[in-house]
Amino acid sequence: MLRANLVARIKRPGNRLNKQYKRTEQLGVLEVAINRAETAVECIREDHPDHAVWLNNLGNYLSSRYARTRNIEDLEAAIKHPEKAVKAIPQDQPNRAPGFHNLGTHFSRLYERTRDQKDLEAAICCAEAALKASPEDYLYRATLLSNLGQQLGSRYERTRNLHDLEAAIRHTEAAVTASPEDYPGRASLLSTLGYHLKSRYERTGNLQDLEAAIIHAYAAVRSTPEDHLDRGSVLNNLALHLISRYERTGNLQDLEEAISHAETTVIVTPQDHPSRVIVLNNLGSHLGSRYERTGNLQDLEASINYTGEAVKAIPEGYPNRAQWLANLGLHLHRRYERTGNLQDLETAIHHTETAVKGTPQDHPGYAGRLTKFGILLSSRYARTGNLQDLEAAIHLAERAVNATPEDHPDRVMWLNSLSLHLSGRYKRTGNLHDLETAINHTKTAIAVLLQSYSHRARFLNNLGTHLGIRYDYIGNLKDLDASIDHVEAAIKETPEGHPDRAGFLHNLAVRLRHRYERTGNFHNLEAAIELANKAVNEYLDDHPGRASSLNGLGRHLHRRFSHTEALQDLELAIAAWLTSWSIPTAPISTRIQAALYAAHALALRSLATAEDFARASSLLHDATHFIPLATSRSLGREDQQHILEKLTGLASFAAAVTLQAGQSPLEALCLQELGRSVTNGQLLDYRSGISDLTEQYPTLAKHFDFLRQELDAPLPSMESLSDISIDHLKQLQIQQAAIHRRNKAANDLDDILQQIRQKPGFKTFLRAESEEYFLSAAQEGPIVVLNATELRSDAILLTKQQVTSISLPQLSHASVVRYLGACTEDNEVKRELLEWLWKSAVQPVLWELGFYPNAVDPLPRIWWIGVGLLAQAPIHAAAKFTKGTVNVKMTTLQYCLPSYTSTVRALQYSRSQQYQQNSSMLVITMPTTPGESSLSGVTKEADEIKHTLRDFSTVETLEQPTAECVLQALPRYSIVHFACHGVSSLNPADSHLLLLKGTVGVDKLRVKDIAKLKLSSTAGRLAYLSACSTANITSSALVDEVTHIVSSFHIAGFTNVIGTLWPAQDEACHKMAVDFYSTLSKTDNVAVSYRNAILGLMKQKPSQPMYWAPFIHFGA
Repeated sequence: MLRANLVARIKRPGNRLNKQYKRTEQLGVLEVAINRAETAVECIREDHPDHAVWLNNLGNYLSSRYARTRNIEDLEAAIKHPEKAVKAIPQDQPNRAPGFHNLGTHFSRLYERTRDQKDLEAAICCAEAALKASPEDYLYRATLLSNLGQQLGSRYERTRNLHDLEAAIRHTEAAVTASPEDYPGRASLLSTLGYHLKSRYERTGNLQDLEAAIIHAYAAVRSTPEDHLDRGSVLNNLALHLISRYERTGNLQDLEEAISHAETTVIVTPQDHPSRVIVLNNLGSHLGSRYERTGNLQDLEASINYTGEAVKAIPEGYPNRAQWLANLGLHLHRRYERTGNLQDLETAIHHTETAVKGTPQDHPGYAGRLTKFGILLSSRYARTGNLQDLEAAIHLAERAVNATPEDHPDRVMWLNSLSLHLSGRYKRTGNLHDLETAINHTKTAIAVLLQSYSHRARFLNNLGTHLGIRYDYIGNLKDLDASIDHVEAAIKETPEGHPDRAGFLHNLAVRLRHRYERTGNFHNLEAAIELANKAVNEYLDDHPGRASSLNGLGRHLHRRFSHTEALQDLELAIAAWLTSWSIPTAPISTRIQAALYAAHALALRSLATAEDFARASSLLHDATHFIPLATSRSLGREDQQHILEKLTGLASFAAAVTLQAGQSPLEALCLQELGRSVTNGQLLDYRSGISDLTEQYPTLAKHFDFLRQELDAPLPSMESLSDISIDHLKQLQIQQAAIHRRNKAANDLDDILQQIRQKPGFKTFLRAESEEYFLSAAQEGPIVVLNATELRSDAILLTKQQVTSISLPQLSHASVVRYLGACTEDNEVKRELLEWLWKSAVQPVLWELGFYPNAVDPLPRIWWIGVGLLAQAPIHAAAKFTKGTVNVKMTTLQYCLPSYTSTVRALQYSRSQQYQQNSSMLVITMPTTPGESSLSGVTKEADEIKHTLRDFSTVETLEQPTAECVLQALPRYSIVHFACHGVSSLNPADSHLLLLKGTVGVDKLRVKDIAKLKLSSTAGRLAYLSACSTANITSSALVDEVTHIVSSFHIAGFTNVIGTLWPAQDEACHKMAVDFYSTLSKTDNVAVSYRNAILGLMKQKPSQPMYWAPFIHFGA
């Protein structure tokens, strides 16, 4: 009797407390309800009918507390109690239906937490059992129908089985039909039905489903009082549906209304409510969409703040955390695109990669997150030039496309992203298949899209871009016309004020100028200028994209100036480029291009004034100092080459303008050193001695040395990870982690270099800037820099007393292009080249130095540095020939011991290497090479070298070795001699010596592999490359980098390198090598031995410079 009374006393307040909590959501009320329910369960006998009721109630209360606290122990207990209740209820009892309903709800919450499908299947089974146990006239049958619909909807989201979604809609529609207008849960039913209909719209693209979802959402809002706790939830759903319609139609009113509802939802949702993080994230997404439409930076900042707040509030492992991290990454990426802040991009990549890792591969959002991750990596590629990022983006986009059914509306988005990445790779590698695939993917996407789709304009613009790129490659005017048509269509579909519009206008302007250049139709050029002006005006002043549009506008105006000679167009073009240069948020490479355009226009215009030259000089000085910033240390050599080829000629023109502006030759020389051979210069940063720094600032030195070793290590490629037994995505994650570490090390190294250069005595640490440094480099002989530009041509003369310069008017830019711009094997043409070099460059320099007309004894050393195409000039062989019977009358070799270096700093580095005298020599021979002509004389060459040096050095021979074998052997020898084939590639980093792989395969000893060597300071006296074209630079776009096989051995640590500028004849190679080593064994002087050997060849066949002139000496 006492227990019965106790239960009665508990029951009444327990029900009241439950209602009070539902009304107020005060956690304290819920705690009291749980305590009372636990007491009731403990007090009531298990065979009593109320025992099952209280087990059910306790489960509900615990589940409610879990929803507030996220304590999973509450949820597990919530499931345990109703399970007991269901088992205790007889089959024919009406309480069985609510028991199964409650149990299913708890399992559903557990699934939301664990994403374990067995929990979802349990929830569905319970929901089906509850419906089966309820009669047709059951008061809460609508709730049971809706609950089953929700569980089936969840399974659809997991499996994408459309049958589940159809069933969810059918059950929820039945629930709405079964509920009277005044049914308390009707608003929730309407809202849920709208959610399912929106899901079907997202799958099928049927706009009627979305319209119906919005109608139901409005009805749900009308059915929910303003002070009701569920009002925030129904408003949130309505906002989501309106956003979907905005994304489909572009109707800004839908977006504004969605934001208004989302803001109201945030206001009415308590700070400690678990759903608050959901509404914060949604509001952030909506504001991000409005920023994308209007460009209002305040919306973007707010979107980052709201989404960031949601991410911070949600615990690790929470199911939706991955989605919100991806959203935050999206907003940060938008800010990066707006401000150019690379840290935003890096953070966005980190968040999105974390989101991908936290998303199961069968999750419906997986493909979208893969795509977003790829877009971010592609953006970083566009900023840094790291090709591995672009390759990873393509892989991610391909996975997203393959993971999405062909009839899924989102697939076109993934195809569009993939096409952009493939087009980017085409521009980098020239593989036309990538471009064709990009065009086909974009056409497929456009064909699927409805006319009313809001993003259709972007797809049209992208297709226009791809077709324009194909026109650039193939020259088919139909592609250019189609490109213009598609971009024009994109502009027509883009409303005034839309942020995308400026980029479309810029794109169209560029293509119209190209059509003018092709057809001569002046109307096209006029239209291009008008559109470019509109594009510039539509951008905000500090928008990064404005710089590119200004550069384009300047080029259009300059083209019109060339046509009309109207000075106003020239002034407007210069003004556009100067404005572009001054935009701090623009990519560095874009700003450098702007400075170069403006400087060219200022310095090369007719009647240029001293003020013009001063302005141009200032621009080029600053732009040249930007070059190291444009080529991050974190990049591989080939990635850096891709960036630097766009800047070729900058340092050369900067030096010429500096002299024209009346500044010192020292300043011109400093700019040459800074802006040329950048990739090799960074390698020297990693290898140069730092003993002074170690002595004075040991901590800084230790930190600097650690970072430079990190950056000097190779970055893992996907190929290098392919042997690891893990899937491709995991390999990608390993690679991305390495890229992140390398990027951080690069930033840290730049920071520590700034710290070091602020210390007394270290202002020019690892820089060739001080006069003292340059003069010290000339202690063993003058250094001569030959520079030819459209403005002027000069020789900068560096002696141990001073840095001076002389004008070389006959070394015109036009003559340099004429003589050095194309290869020839004609001896008569070659003689003409050598006579031109003698007359226009070498003779005036020798005269100025006092070494001509009378030769000096002993012969002086001169180190020559050719800038631009002059890096390929055979300055050592410059000569004047006799008439009639051709003979050499005078030549560089008569007046000096000529050598070459890429930069003064590289020469100084080679001098710092203290090699062992005559310790050991390795001769590497390739008598036969698969696919190449045999070199029958190399074995004899090796034998004669071995005989000649028998008393000079120990000589070992490697015949037909692999590249890896040679790389391992090189550090053990002070002299290495290669007798093999050499290949100069368009990609200088891929130039190579041909060796043997296995018994029938060709192995390549590449420049990029040689340069990675770090020989000790007691090795590497001489590398002799008896092979073809080892000092040749095939790519004119990269001549300023002076990257070839010879320079790679030099940077690797060999003090002296002998190589060839063009293909050498076998007979000449053999005689040159034997004569060289014969003299070396007597004089122990590389420069003297080189000169004597080449003079011997010249005397043998003086009229054939193709025979005797290709051999050069590089280094100390």
